[in-house]
Amino acid sequence: MDAPVAVGGPSAWQGAELEERDWVVPVDRVAEHLRHGPGFAVVRGLDLEAPADEDCVEVCRRILAQVGEVRPVDLALPGHNLLTAGRQRDEAELGPHTDRGMSPRPARLMALLCVRPAGSGGDSLLVSGHAVHDVLLGSRPEVLPALYGDFDFGDGPGYERVYPVFRRSAGRLEVQYNRYWITRGQQECGSPLTDRQVEALDAFDEVVADPRMVLRVQLGRGDLLLVDNTTVLHGRTAFVDPPPPRAGRCLARVWAD
Repeated sequence: MDAPVAVGGPSAWQGAELEERDWVVPVDRVAEHLRHGPGFAVVRGLDLEAPADEDCVEVCRRILAQVGEVRPVDLALPGHNLLTAGRQRDEAELGPHTDRGMSPRPARLMALLCVRPAGSGGDSLLVSGHAVHDVLLGSRPEVLPALYGDFDFGDGPGYERVYPVFRRSAGRLEVQYNRYWITRGQQECGSPLTDRQVEALDAFDEVVADPRMVLRVQLGRGDLLLVDNTTVLHGRTAFVDPPPPRAGRCLARVWAD
């Protein structure tokens, strides 16, 4: 591999550096933010007064279609559900990751439309993969060759399995990361992670865990989060939903290229 070089620029942000005005935008500026800005954007307050939960998926699809080619999904496959909600009334934190997506490769874009927030918690967590790369380049350059090498992200119908955490494509750095699926995928294919790979992944996790790297975003009903899935990691804080019969947290999720 060629020697890694710093990404820099607006896509290599750290959460502590950003203000809300840097990422809350009108619909007509979403494409600019995704392609030439921080790699994500939030559109506040879409009108969801009439639609049922299932109809909100179409609202999400219409807006994402303005910046990419919306991917079809197979609802028979696990992980392809378009409405995401907690399996229980309380859910643990979900660490920052990218979606591994369907064949032939992970989706370039992901959109999450808040249909209904949690009773408490459930804030979105965002981390710039470009910033993680640049921090590692400055502090732990010895781990980067392993992260530019291939990992198996797990088996399953309709999934591309093998790709590196960092790779250059057409002069642009792409990032794919999900520690759970990497560990599980390597075990399933009969090649457990080597000590060198574990060291590199641990270094990646240490950078992601730095509070200065993370941007925390609260989404209310009608708020739409759009993310470049090849540069920005997303997760969420733990949440607790109200007791029945009140409905719990629900987001519409759509992917595009």
